[in-house]
Amino acid sequence: MPLTISLSNYMYSMMGANLATTNQESDLGVIVDSSLKTSTQSAAVVKKANRMLGIIKKGIENKTQNILLPLYKTMVRPYLEYCVQMWSLHLKKDILALERVQKRATKMIRGLERVPYEERLKRLGLFSLEKRRLRGDMIEVYKIMSGVERANKEKLFISSHNRRTRGHQMKLMGSRFKTNKRKFFTQRVVNLWNSLPEEAVKARTIIEFKEKLDKFMEVRAIKGY
Repeated sequence: MPLTISLSNYMYSMMGANLATTNQESDLGVIVDSSLKTSTQSAAVVKKANRMLGIIKKGIENKTQNILLPLYKTMVRPYLEYCVQMWSLHLKKDILALERVQKRATKMIRGLERVPYEERLKRLGLFSLEKRRLRGDMIEVYKIMSGVERANKEKLFISSHNRRTRGHQMKLMGSRFKTNKRKFFTQRVVNLWNSLPEEAVKARTIIEFKEKLDKFMEVRAIKGY
């Protein structure tokens, strides 16, 4: 599957036979296309998640929180978050499509049918899916920067040497892109990581980091990163 214009017309062959070309390919359940857009993958996981949600709605008579919430977390949400660090969304329509699944799921719970979505999330102790993706990104960055993950952080990230701005001393440098679809993990995490408080990035354990991160995300609107 070609990912660049220069290779788009190149024909590959094996044992004298030309190989078929395609604009998209599925690898370990993640659909990647030549334009690097995530809409096809997004539509596929939304379809699977909604199908499972429909099964739960029809098969479960007791729609109370203690029944539906664990079912959603274990049988529906994993579809929406499988390998999401790789295909993290950048188009608003895809972000909203995934969020609508969680909106539908939380609205099924008895007593919350007419409650606004943000209030439903508070009562259920949930983050929006968008915030959960950001949270997952930050946890992965912390693991890399703190040495929990066996990854060479010098090859993945560029440390910022600008000490004149406010914030912690573990800031990263990012690059500029004309389109967000080329803003992969090592670039999209930079702004949010740099905005975290020092006590979070210097946490001694992952558990402590998660606690500091959750507190930060609860009191601040995490958008525009």
